[in-house]
Amino acid sequence: MRNKLMNIFLVAAVMLMLGGCRIPAMPSDLITAPNAVDDGDEMHTSLLALLPDGARLLTMPDGNPNNGISYGDLDGDGQNEAIVVYEEEVGRQRTLKAALLMRRQEAWQIVWHGEGSGHGLDYAGIRDIDRDGAAEILLGWSLGAGVNGLDIYEWDKGTLKLQDRKGYHESIELREMMN
Repeated sequence: MRNKLMNIFLVAAVMLMLGGCRIPAMPSDLITAPNAVDDGDEMHTSLLALLPDGARLLTMPDGNPNNGISYGDLDGDGQNEAIVVYEEEVGRQRTLKAALLMRRQEAWQIVWHGEGSGHGLDYAGIRDIDRDGAAEILLGWSLGAGVNGLDIYEWDKGTLKLQDRKGYHESIELREMMN
């Protein structure tokens, strides 16, 4: 009987040592957005390389293949610029950011960056919504409780300037604003 108790104790001790008693990871540390970048896509890779270390590309809820990267001719020079929307984590602080990149001398360069609002990306795109012949950057942010905010930027004298801010509740309202 004594040997049987000793064997049970030894088996239990080995199981505890192998299983460990670690503190489980926080759910926010385990959940990350899917990587929307195809490793074979050189342009995406070169754009992402310019972002700060640890930056993660944001994804839109509709599964748009571009997700946090949108292309369009913003300054009217015939070449596409890129707007990249990402989150940067410093310690436990998470900040939503956007960067405008332009090709200069065959290399992408960040020419503007700004901070986002809310807790996620709802929409990112480059479109001429006021029909003046010049495209604007549209950044839709998820603010919570079904409310979203749209920041509209325009290219003016070598930089982006906030043209307007609008609130909307659903993607239908956003599409109506863009039509």
